[in-house]
Amino acid sequence: MGFYLGIDAGGSKTECAVADEHDVLARFTGATCKIQRVGVETATATLRSVVQSALSAATIPATDIDRACIGISGASQRSVVDWSKQTLASLIPGQITVVGDNVIAHESAFHGGAGVLLIAGTGSIAYGRNEKGEVARAGGWGPVVSDEGSGDWIGRTAINAALRSLDRGQRSALVATVLEAWKASSYDDIVRLSNGSPPPDFAALFPRVLAAADGGDASALEVLNAAGTELARLALAVMQKLWPDDKSAPVQVAAAGGVLTNSPQIREAVHRGMRAERPRAAIGNQIVDPIIGALYLARHAELGTSNSV
Repeated sequence: MGFYLGIDAGGSKTECAVADEHDVLARFTGATCKIQRVGVETATATLRSVVQSALSAATIPATDIDRACIGISGASQRSVVDWSKQTLASLIPGQITVVGDNVIAHESAFHGGAGVLLIAGTGSIAYGRNEKGEVARAGGWGPVVSDEGSGDWIGRTAINAALRSLDRGQRSALVATVLEAWKASSYDDIVRLSNGSPPPDFAALFPRVLAAADGGDASALEVLNAAGTELARLALAVMQKLWPDDKSAPVQVAAAGGVLTNSPQIREAVHRGMRAERPRAAIGNQIVDPIIGALYLARHAELGTSNSV
């Protein structure tokens, strides 16, 4: 019997599962190992710890692992792929496949079939495959220039909305929640912290923006609607690449990531934005578990050790 590792290494957490041919034997979740966020040393220690903890929980020795697949944020960068392989190769003897975290989530959602996956967690990306097996992506280029509609984007946009409220002499719930979250006491504190180096964890503001919106704050509601609109644009960009000649195609869209799973308002805004151009596009209600996609790829030796975004 073979044993496999599936790893989901996103911007907010790292999860590893150990499985045999049929069943998941153990899972373990730790902090993010995104190099761009925590640095190589911390990322390496985190990935090693998460893998070792999952193996310990499954009572499977590392030497018994036949193949592993890691879906990692930033897999379009050769340095990230090389680091992932080197770190895992120091732990397990088996074949290692490195793909983007969007790839394992798409596999989990569509089992190799056609559809568009929309991910909005700390970052964001849309990734799709059509009936011909062609793939396309939109977004996911990092928080400074992209990641529209993500938790990081929502946090930054909320700060902007809060500051504009202050400019108008208003004290919205967003202003109050940012001051509380950052233990700030003034407009100047918000500006200083926002422009700090390293930058603050803007994505950590997402739950507070949700709470302000639930309380009826107009600025917070506007931010969430804007996030949904941006995410719809990402999904539509992928649809245009993969189904350019048939706007009436019944494209299936799956949602993943904490932003989409925790905000019905954002999901509804995405739905509205997509249906305006693609009337038969629809977001499914399934829960996408990227680890399952990683394990599927790990179990199939014919997929080799190629890396993909």
